[in-house]
Amino acid sequence: MQTRSSSYSVLSPLLLIIFTCFSLKINPIRGNAELRALTEIKNSLDPENKYLSSWTTDGDPCSGAFEAVACNEHRKVANISLQGKGLAGKLPPAVAELKCLSGLYLHYNSLSGEIPKEIANLTELTDLYLNVNNFSGTIPAEIGGMATLQVFDASARSWVRMVWAMAIPTFPTVRQGDGGGNGD
Repeated sequence: MQTRSSSYSVLSPLLLIIFTCFSLKINPIRGNAELRALTEIKNSLDPENKYLSSWTTDGDPCSGAFEAVACNEHRKVANISLQGKGLAGKLPPAVAELKCLSGLYLHYNSLSGEIPKEIANLTELTDLYLNVNNFSGTIPAEIGGMATLQVFDASARSWVRMVWAMAIPTFPTVRQGDGGGNGD
């Protein structure tokens, strides 16, 4: 006959294993920084899930199922191409968690708020297109120190209100624009 304490000793590890498996199934983004970052970006730019419905919390960004996301040979997010998608909201600092990002294409949307200074932590970023949006505030000075950044397009209708807080370095292509809304 088993005693109550021996039943608990067998049952406790079993329940722990079941709980662990269940919790891993429910929250797969816990251990995946890129999936967490993409989820934050989606929630900020498309809270009604109109345009980025393929970005699921249980998906794999490098499977080809995430619209507008491309990965490198190491299965890390390398490009996000969301130009002209009708997105609104603010670009969250979580974008800096995409450590292998080389291209960020967010032009021709209705993004607002300030550009997060954390973008400057993206050490592989070469192309940054933020033109034709509704950003405000200052362009973070940290962007001026990005060694790999080759194209920074910040021309747009609302950029007239922005103050250039950085000394524009000698990027191969930097466009500030005239604020006319034509992307030039």
